[in-house]
Amino acid sequence: MPCMATTLPPPVQESSETSGVIEAHVQRVLHSPHFARAETQRKLLQYLWEHRFGNVSEYAIATDALGRHSNFDSTTDASVRVHISRLRRKLKDYYQQETDELELLVIPTGTHQLMVLDHPAPSVAEPLPAPDLDPVAVPEVTRSAVPFLCGAIVLLVMAVVWLAWSNHVLRATNDRRAPNAFWASFLEGSAPIRIILPTPILFSFSNAPTFRFRSTQVNDYNDIPKDPQFEALTKDLGKPSLEQPYTVSWDTLAAIDMARYLDSVGAKQRVSFDVTRDLSPMVLEQANVIALGTHQTLQPLHDYLQAMNFSLSQSELRVTNAHPSKGEQGTYEIIHKSRDHEVRPSIISILPGRAPGLKVLLMQSRDTGALVALISSSAGSNSIEEMWRKNGSPKYFEMVTYTEVESNRALGTWPVAMHVFTSQAPANSM
Repeated sequence: MPCMATTLPPPVQESSETSGVIEAHVQRVLHSPHFARAETQRKLLQYLWEHRFGNVSEYAIATDALGRHSNFDSTTDASVRVHISRLRRKLKDYYQQETDELELLVIPTGTHQLMVLDHPAPSVAEPLPAPDLDPVAVPEVTRSAVPFLCGAIVLLVMAVVWLAWSNHVLRATNDRRAPNAFWASFLEGSAPIRIILPTPILFSFSNAPTFRFRSTQVNDYNDIPKDPQFEALTKDLGKPSLEQPYTVSWDTLAAIDMARYLDSVGAKQRVSFDVTRDLSPMVLEQANVIALGTHQTLQPLHDYLQAMNFSLSQSELRVTNAHPSKGEQGTYEIIHKSRDHEVRPSIISILPGRAPGLKVLLMQSRDTGALVALISSSAGSNSIEEMWRKNGSPKYFEMVTYTEVESNRALGTWPVAMHVFTSQAPANSM
């Protein structure tokens, strides 16, 4: 796998005198607030420290440090590289904030070997991975009416998004990494980039002003007959009115990480945010669009979804392959490994915009943060690029991915199938 060449100072030669000092340093890092809620990265750092003199393989890390099954295969499972990337970033964050600590522990980019330095390592830019925290739960009301206390929250959410991203931009250095061929293809030209946050559709009722209702089968008035319970509810509560007052928290966090990556490759001046509620059809004729969410929350782009070969089910339990190539599966089902451990299918696609040179990047998933981590990390984008090149480096494509999740935390995401998208941009989308 390609890696970035990095020149590092020679590692510390650990005498018995220095060994105790470095051990104490490692323990301070392990027990710092930076690792307090990152148990996986803490275990991984401890393992790499204990095996720093050996040539540790991805398989050994997966099975010994991360508790993966003995049938672990690094060619189809990128979880080790994902966690190494997160650990590398956590170490960088630790030394940036703990200014009285000398930078001693580094993991050179493109490797999984922990090195101990005798003076600070040079700065190497790397995209920020998805946050290593459990997603903030934002309940989505489904098939039931509950007290509704939301006001005009979308404006507040957008302000938070801009503030978080602006703080990152103000702290960022002038270091920039060059995008690989996959990203260079998407970023070519100078068109604006609009990151679209999904706003799920709720309904209010004239006879029940304090209630809101959400059905995953109903995304506009014409869909109401698809849900008999919803239709029956309208007879008791009166005529429904459509509302979209909030965005989903994990999609918002994923959008911020996407903006951070685009900043790291020098595209920050082109990026702005929007929400599906306020989208104009003109945006597809004026900008490259990045939209993320589920099949339901991406309904403003339903004509694109209908034109694709791969489709994500309403419950995100499967991806259907309408026209399987030879040897391909007809469906990519969710894989249940245990009660809290499963592998979920998702879709990433790059489709044509409605003006020459423009593109639409769609990320359909219950775990959009994991998809952003895949396409913005070095290892993840390289795995996509490898499959992309095998399929002829198409300008437009759609791809199925799998994300392994345990206790609602993504362990790794990897591509499994790709189709070239040959249709024209839908004329009536949005």
